[in-house]
Amino acid sequence: MSSKAVRLLVIFSVYLMVNGNNPKSQRTLLPNVLVLEVTGQQAQFTLPCLDSTAEMKGILVKNIVWMVNGADTRIRGNTFLVSLEESFGGGNYTCYSEERALLNHTLVLLQQVGSKRADLNCTAQNYDGGFHCYWKYPKQSRWTVALVKAERTNASGKSWTSFSSEGTIHCDLDTGGTGITCRETCPQREEIQLVRVSVCVYSENFILEEYSVDFYMREIVKPDKVKIEKVNATMAEWSYPESWSSPHSYFPLVSQVVVRKNCKKCGNCPDRNNGQMVTNHAPGVFQFEIRKTKTLCVRIRDPLYASQWSDWSRHRGGKKLRKT
Repeated sequence: MSSKAVRLLVIFSVYLMVNGNNPKSQRTLLPNVLVLEVTGQQAQFTLPCLDSTAEMKGILVKNIVWMVNGADTRIRGNTFLVSLEESFGGGNYTCYSEERALLNHTLVLLQQVGSKRADLNCTAQNYDGGFHCYWKYPKQSRWTVALVKAERTNASGKSWTSFSSEGTIHCDLDTGGTGITCRETCPQREEIQLVRVSVCVYSENFILEEYSVDFYMREIVKPDKVKIEKVNATMAEWSYPESWSSPHSYFPLVSQVVVRKNCKKCGNCPDRNNGQMVTNHAPGVFQFEIRKTKTLCVRIRDPLYASQWSDWSRHRGGKKLRKT
């Protein structure tokens, strides 16, 4: 083999080695938040401090100081070579001028190749535009929420289109960081677009985890449990929950009633016929006759979309009202 061919082979081998050790991909999650997709093997990524000549004006580039997670490094210059090995290499990278004036900062997060998005659990009390989502963190680490995003979307095959309209969805992080409470400013009466909720969190080792869910509001609606009242010795009554949407003629509810003897917990006392369905006795009001020795279990849901049932409410027949 000629010396020229050997040189070409060496150059090509070095090219493969360098490019093979780069992160698989990179994306900007938020301003100054960079996500690197890694395989778990050794890799390197060049992180710049200043991008443009204008930014460098008046700055002695060779004396730029770098700090990682608040600790000074001995690295000087406009770029920092980030070493990625297994799940290490993420962190807060900050660069300063020689006079210690802040120039730039980047939060580098790592995401494993092929990692799947975990599901969120979401529920809504009614159709008024509010809903709550929650998730469970993987164990043995402290987690920080980096991004919460909720929007109306339209699915066409595998492509998604986001809609920017009056129906903006605002979300607030719950105390403890394991849930969000959201509200749509102009909820859709006849839903055409799905709601997509995405949450990005990262661990103390700067490993990124993503949670997401797509739904129509009608799929996650779960009415609050009813309050059963005593009308007389043999008659029980309950009304629509105060939190339920109005008018009730437009947002009806149906009740499922199970009557059993000595039933201490409704969920453990199924009926062979899956309970009796009861419709309104009056607008927003249900009534049911019950013997003194029987236990009445009631739950409600939207009959139009067959959404989730509420939690059970329990009433023991007799002279004294007993509710759970």
